[in-house]
Amino acid sequence: MSLAPSLAELAITTIPSGDVLAQTTEVNTTGVRAWIEDNIVFTILVLIACVVLMGGLRGNLSKVVTVGGLSLVGMAYLGIATNTTAATGIGNWLLGLVGIQV
Repeated sequence: MSLAPSLAELAITTIPSGDVLAQTTEVNTTGVRAWIEDNIVFTILVLIACVVLMGGLRGNLSKVVTVGGLSLVGMAYLGIATNTTAATGIGNWLLGLVGIQV
């Protein structure tokens, strides 16, 4: 088997004109974000609740307060990150603290 006929065939073959894109639709992450909000957030909340309850049962109140407080901060951050109007409002409030009015 020789490579010459294959190379000759490739040399004389014309490339078809037109769209050569495999996908013509717009790609976005809306579906992934919605899936994370629907599934992962609930699972994280259940795990946090289990850690807080187990810490409370063992009498380790400092761990309960730490995990509970940090969880609330994390969930607030997630809520702000997934809502554009909340992020804009928080940003305007922070700018207002230093005297910049938007």
